[in-house]
Amino acid sequence: MRKNLLAGLILACLLCNCAYASDWKSYFKVDWDEVGNYATEKWNDASDYVTGLFTKSKDVKAEKVSSDEILPPEVAQGWDKLTNSLTDALTLRDKNEKLPKKSWIPFKEDQQSNTKKINALLDSALSILVNGEAGTMRREASALRDKVEKMRVELDDLRNKRINAPESSYLPWRLTRDKAERKIAELQEEIQVCEENLKVINSKLTASLNEIGLELTETQTDILLNSVTGDDLLQNTVVFSNVKAVVEKLEQLAQNETNSLEITRRYTGLYLVLNDLLIHTQEELVRKIDGEYKAKLNAIINEAENLRKDALTKSNQNEYSQAQRKSFASNAQANAMTVKVANLYIELLNSQRKGTMESLKSLRLNRDLAENTYKTVRSSGELRGLIHSGLKLFDAVDALKMPELKVFESGVMRMEFEEINRRLRKE
Repeated sequence: MRKNLLAGLILACLLCNCAYASDWKSYFKVDWDEVGNYATEKWNDASDYVTGLFTKSKDVKAEKVSSDEILPPEVAQGWDKLTNSLTDALTLRDKNEKLPKKSWIPFKEDQQSNTKKINALLDSALSILVNGEAGTMRREASALRDKVEKMRVELDDLRNKRINAPESSYLPWRLTRDKAERKIAELQEEIQVCEENLKVINSKLTASLNEIGLELTETQTDILLNSVTGDDLLQNTVVFSNVKAVVEKLEQLAQNETNSLEITRRYTGLYLVLNDLLIHTQEELVRKIDGEYKAKLNAIINEAENLRKDALTKSNQNEYSQAQRKSFASNAQANAMTVKVANLYIELLNSQRKGTMESLKSLRLNRDLAENTYKTVRSSGELRGLIHSGLKLFDAVDALKMPELKVFESGVMRMEFEEINRRLRKE
């Protein structure tokens, strides 16, 4: 049945290709026995291609592992949601080819509206791929940092309220000085516990990141976690690692159906959409760096530089007292430190952006190959080496490695760095 079908397809291709004859009559002078033999040969070749696609090369470890060993448990649990989102995104991706780039008719679908739906599905898949040990610890660390920040604000509020709090009160809900002091002590103890837990999580996260190929010291991990782009970079690293695991799982699943072109098309399409997802996450990081963080940093630098110049000028004016001039000089130094740290921050962002763009270049080239192969499989079933070329690329791409994270020269620089982070997240 399959051989007859392929024979028909090959004959149709011959009828459409003018390279095989000079006129229409010559197309019908085909030796049918020869066509049958040719079809059988090509069907066997196609089967070999499909088998070879999902057979590990010498460059890839050929260990037989279970599903649990390939996929992180959290990704395995969300497998149905992940594959459904990727499959729906693939369907919309195919649909995009037939839609106009932009429609002026209200509510009429076009490529722009369809792309938004695709991105929503990619985000849905992303919610599964951010999971795993490193992803979980990253979120725990982020939640703890937010909790500590809120407790510090509450602590400051209590210290202010303690100033005019009464010694005692008949009203049980009234804050007295004694109650304020007890709450302050409790908050201080809780903050200390959270900070100790953060150190433990930081150590575990560093070890987990090292396991997936991201070599950082605990100090670098701490700096990264405290930077505005750190969460995105760590998330992308976790996603990248999980995508590799998913591709390996698709490879394993496809070994069971090497003679089904439809199933091969589906797995090739899922691989293509996974490339889209990686590109989507990287492009979003570049957008944040260019559209948000660098603009805010430049505003902080301009403000600090103007304040520095103003304070420096007034520190030399005799109409101010010696104490006032000294305070102005101190303010000038503080603003100079802000400018210095903010410029170092921009260097860090530029380094991160450069690495991300290098990664994007490689991913886009691989996506071009994946798309061409997917369309080839969709139309004729000819297939060779896609998954393994992608896995080799994943192993070769080192653009996701973190930029050099310089240790702060002083505690003052560290405090200024954290203050700039606070302003970047707030504004």
